[in-house]
Amino acid sequence: MVRGAGKNIRISQCMIVKNEEKNMERALSWGKGIVAEQIVVDTGSTDRTVEIARKMGASVYYFQWIDDFAAAKNYALSKARYDWIIFLDADEYVTAEDGEKIRCYIGELHDTSCQSLLTGLVDLDDEGRVMDVITQNRIFRNLPTLRYRRRIHERLETTDNSVLRIADITGDVKIFHTGYGNRAKAEKKKTKRNLHLLQEELMEHPDDYELQGYLGNEYTELQEWEKAEEAYRKALSLMTDAEKRAYNLTTSGTCYRLLELLASRPEKEETEILDVYGQAVTDWPEDGDFDYLVGRYYTSKGNFQKGEFHIRQALALLNQHGNLLKSSRLSGRIEAAYELLAICCYNNGNLTECVRLTAALLKENSYLMGTLVVLLRAFSKDLSEGGRETEGASQVLAFLGNSFYDFRNLKDRLFVLKAAVSAGNQELLDEIRGLFSPEELAVIEGKR
Repeated sequence: MVRGAGKNIRISQCMIVKNEEKNMERALSWGKGIVAEQIVVDTGSTDRTVEIARKMGASVYYFQWIDDFAAAKNYALSKARYDWIIFLDADEYVTAEDGEKIRCYIGELHDTSCQSLLTGLVDLDDEGRVMDVITQNRIFRNLPTLRYRRRIHERLETTDNSVLRIADITGDVKIFHTGYGNRAKAEKKKTKRNLHLLQEELMEHPDDYELQGYLGNEYTELQEWEKAEEAYRKALSLMTDAEKRAYNLTTSGTCYRLLELLASRPEKEETEILDVYGQAVTDWPEDGDFDYLVGRYYTSKGNFQKGEFHIRQALALLNQHGNLLKSSRLSGRIEAAYELLAICCYNNGNLTECVRLTAALLKENSYLMGTLVVLLRAFSKDLSEGGRETEGASQVLAFLGNSFYDFRNLKDRLFVLKAAVSAGNQELLDEIRGLFSPEELAVIEGKR
C-alpha cells in the first residue's frame, strides 16, 4: 500500500502467461509487499504455470487465445481492482530496490495528471549479459480509457484519443527482461507465431512503420535476409522527419538493425553500408551505436585505421550524450569496445595506447582473456622491436604480478600461462613456467 497526499493507494500486478512454470515464482515474488493483488491470466498452459501461480497467492483467470496479445492484456486489465497497474511479462522482474522506488513515485504522482511511468527495460541474454536497453510504459493508472492496441507488439494507448501523460523515470528505475536469450529466440522461431500475427496486423495497417520494423526483426530471426532488408527499408521510408529524430527501439533501432544486417552480409558492397550509415548519423547524430557497428565492420575487414576512427567516435558520442535511449548496444558491450579499440591501436602501431587501454580494462576485470592476450602481444612486439625479448619477459611478468595477478594463486598462474600461449610469446611462457612446481607442470603438460 502506498501513501500519497493522505490517501491509501493500492497497486495491481497483472500478467498474461502460457507455459511459464520456470519463471512464475520470480515473476510473482518481486511484487510481494509492493502490490495489493496479483492477477495472472492464463492463455492455455499445459505445464505447472497455473499451479505455481495459485500457490504464490495470485488470482488466476483464463482467456481463450485468439491470436491477439492486446485482447488478452485488456482482459487482465478488466480484472484489476486498484488505483495503479504494473503489467510485466512472466520473464520480467524488477529489483527490490526499484520496487520501492516505484511505490514512491506512484505516491508522489498520484495526485497529479500523470497517467503512466516510463521506465528502462534491460534485455538480458541467457548468461545475464546486457543485450539492449530500451524504454517501456508498464506502470500506469487503472483507467477505462487506457487499453492496449495491436495483436502483437501491443502498446498502451488512450481510447479517447487524448495524449497519454507520461512521467519519465528511466534514469532511476529499470525492468529486467530475460526472454530474449538464444533459447527463447529459438522457441519463437520454431512456431513462427510472431510472423503470422504481424502479417495479420499489417493487412489492416500496412503503413505502420513500427510494424514494418518488427517484421524485419522476425525475418532476420528466420534468416530470410532479403525480406528483412525490404521490411527495414520500408519502415524507414514510412517515418516522418519528426519520428526519425526520436531515439527508440522502432526508430533509430530499426536503422541500426538494417545497418547490422548489411554489415553482416558478405555480398554487400561497402558503399551500400556507408549509404545507410550516412542516413543514420544524419537522422540520429547522438547515437554511438552506428559508429561502433561500422568500426567493428572495418576491423573485421582488416582496416584498422578506419576501425579505430569509428570506435573512438562511438565512445565520444557515448561520453557526450549518455546511453538513455541511445548507444545502448555500445554501453552494454563497453569492455568489448575498448578491447577492439586496443586491437586497432596495436595493428596501427600505437603500442603505448594499446597498453594503456588494455591495462585500464584489466584493472577493472583482470580475467578478460582477450584483453590480456592483446596486452601481451603489444609487449612482445615492443620488446622484439627493441631486441629485448628475453630480458623484457621477466619485466612483463613482474608487471603483471604487481598490477593484476597474485602468482601465489594457481588460478592466476594458469590464466596468464594460457594467455601467453595464445599470444605466442615463448619468452614469457618460459618465465611463467618457472612459477610452477615440477608436479604442477607435469599435470599441466598432461592436460595439454
